Amino acid sequence: MNRFTLPIRPAARAVILRDRHVLVQLKKRSGQKPYLTLPGGKQDPGETLAQCVVRECAEEIGAKVRVGPLLHVAELFQKKDAGRLHRLEFLFLCTVADGYDPKLGPAPDPSQIGTIWASLDTPPARFKPDYRTILAAKDAPQYLGLLDE
Repeated sequence: MNRFTLPIRPAARAVILRDRHVLVQLKKRSGQKPYLTLPGGKQDPGETLAQCVVRECAEEIGAKVRVGPLLHVAELFQKKDAGRLHRLEFLFLCTVADGYDPKLGPAPDPSQIGTIWASLDTPPARFKPDYRTILAAKDAPQYLGLLDE
């Protein structure tokens, strides 16, 4: 029997596409290889999912995003020191200004070391979770099911 010691907390992520590339955070934790994640994060109490993705992108990638339609919903089980976290992630299609150059925002995640445009065909590092294949597929379902890390 799995024990979940942490409550479910929704997260909102931005899918920002440009010329078969997706804007991602490059992250590295001690003892691990670098990996890629979509910008975004946990929803604060009283905040809509759209407000969450706007706030998180301003903090992490220093960009004002325009939130479009909901693309996908995924469930994740993440290992944490306090137990396993059951997370629901909502992926929204977003846009940034045409002249946006990838950069760290004013309050990046502690493990974030960069922001880059990653190719959907051959990314420079591993996606965590592997949203790359889903983002490249035109017929991906809206509910992605469980993407266990």
